[in-house]
Amino acid sequence: MNRAFLYNASANIMTFVLMMLMSVCLTPYIVHTLGVEAFGLIHLTQNMINYLSVITASLSAVVVRFFSVAAHKGEIEKAQRYLSSYFVSSIFLSISLFLFCLFMSRQLVEWLHVPGDLAKDTQTAFILGGLLFMLNFVMSGIGAAPFYANKLYVSSIGQTIQMFLRALMIVMLFTWTAPAIWHIPLAALIGSLAAMGIGIYYFKKLIPWFSFKWRHVSLSSSLTLVRSGVWHSFEQMGILLFLQIDLLMTNLLIGAEATGQYAAILQFPLLLRTLAGTLAVVFAPTITKFYSNQDEEGLIQYAASAIKWSGLFVAFPAALLGGLAGPLMLLWLGPAFEELKWLLMIHAAYLCLTLMFLPLTYVPTAFNRLKVPAVVTLILGVSNVLFAYGLTHMLQLGLYGIASAGAIVLLIKNIVFLPFYTARITKQKRTIFYKHTIVPLAGALMIWGVCAGIQAIYDVTSWWELFCIGGFCFFLYLGYLYQFAGTKRERQQLVSKVKQAVSR
Repeated sequence: MNRAFLYNASANIMTFVLMMLMSVCLTPYIVHTLGVEAFGLIHLTQNMINYLSVITASLSAVVVRFFSVAAHKGEIEKAQRYLSSYFVSSIFLSISLFLFCLFMSRQLVEWLHVPGDLAKDTQTAFILGGLLFMLNFVMSGIGAAPFYANKLYVSSIGQTIQMFLRALMIVMLFTWTAPAIWHIPLAALIGSLAAMGIGIYYFKKLIPWFSFKWRHVSLSSSLTLVRSGVWHSFEQMGILLFLQIDLLMTNLLIGAEATGQYAAILQFPLLLRTLAGTLAVVFAPTITKFYSNQDEEGLIQYAASAIKWSGLFVAFPAALLGGLAGPLMLLWLGPAFEELKWLLMIHAAYLCLTLMFLPLTYVPTAFNRLKVPAVVTLILGVSNVLFAYGLTHMLQLGLYGIASAGAIVLLIKNIVFLPFYTARITKQKRTIFYKHTIVPLAGALMIWGVCAGIQAIYDVTSWWELFCIGGFCFFLYLGYLYQFAGTKRERQQLVSKVKQAVSR
């Protein structure tokens, strides 16, 4: 592992830990302050705004790739055209989409199960959420700088500042004024503005050779991004149908209260997905660089290693979440939520299996082979909606039907399709990536089994006991990593680097 990877991975892990702490503390605070139904509407409105990414993905999903490949090849003028065209196109598209959000906010309360006393606040939250989405869309171009320079820890700095400000503003608004749903997206918007300032500063520092000039704005460059990104839009549509349709279907099929309960349950699975996503993106710049240098052998070896290390990082928190689901729900949200521990176990189990393959998603992007993944993802997304409706409405499985449908679809996509397709476009054996999943899965089973064994002989009733179990499992997992995660030579190199760091 080189220094850039260690910096990026460490920063992303620290950002995830802070995000987890914020979520653990804020979720019960918001639930008990606003109520379960209001909490569900907060996340439901944000999910509905995220559906607009079907439109924006045609630009934002590919601009970083095109810019980085051109810059790595020394085609500076071409790289500047891509980025300048993106900024202008994203601003005009954002204005149009925000006007659409204003119109949709009036229809929102008629379509969803929204209590009358929360209708106006829900509309305001939707509008503020739309502003936040548009800001993040425009600022996606800023992410090209740390991606190209392979300094993703810069983005982590912005995310950390954003999280702290968001949490601080929520507490201040809830304390100084009457708590309302729209305070949540307002706090997030303030945090994003601060992160934007940090992003612009580092953007200028990392790529000082870039300067926005109107002569660089090119319709042909924008069309190139759109033509390539259109398949990302189709893929994004599929992703939304099996990752962000849960709350909408819960609201429509079951009701507002169940939406709030499920939104609370989803906080930890969402954190796990965020962790896996932030780890996967750490590998993306190097994958893109291997492709730019036409080093396919190095790319394959690196991608296989990425699966193993991504799996090892994600396996521990996922197994810990599943193994301690019962006492965690009891202590975190109270006895009313303890019976939903099985939902948390379902999510933890399939995420252990699926999230380790996320680094492979950047290989088709590097090769610009996006059509097949987009079509498959869209088909699976539609299948998820049909499965969820059948299991929930027809078989009367309730929330468990929605969770099970998502699990089935994500298993098919990440475990079957993604490794097979990556092997195909890189001209490798279909099973080349699976052997790297054994060590992470064995580690996850070990931790889950230890947690279940402890609960079988001891009743966990306090946060202190929960933390002690987590600490014991953490050191046990560290020993497992040292013994099985790397080769003897890699272990010797690790010990040597640690000694050098201590001596310095």
